[in-house]
Amino acid sequence: EELIDLPSVQIENLKAKTDTGAYSSAIDCCYAKEVLNKEGEPRLEYILLNPKRKDYTGKKQRTRHFKKKTVRSSNGMETHRYQIKMTIVLKGRKMKTTFNLSDRVKMRYAVLIGRKTIAGKFLVDVSVNRKTRNSKSK
Repeated sequence: EELIDLPSVQIENLKAKTDTGAYSSAIDCCYAKEVLNKEGEPRLEYILLNPKRKDYTGKKQRTRHFKKKTVRSSNGMETHRYQIKMTIVLKGRKMKTTFNLSDRVKMRYAVLIGRKTIAGKFLVDVSVNRKTRNSKSK
């Protein structure tokens, strides 16, 4: 478990999980829709997180920098998802990363940090189990 900040949307101390088995990162999103601005140019409207999460703001974001991608899950299923770039702060380091927008309401963590985000920036020690690190031995 990590705590991250998303400065562009004024969210701090959001719980995230590092998943070295996942290539890309994902963030909980309860609404995403492609719309056209006044000039007829495509934009993506989206609302991060879900009303059930304590960090939910309900604030609709809008960007012209997005992609629609086909993403394959660990069980081989393919789905179409929007991707956006956002700045995150992880362990005091500010970095730009790409997030797949997906419904993660049933997941424990609103954010999944994939290996593309941490590659070359962090070293993951898989021998450390944070749940037992501070527990007393019997």
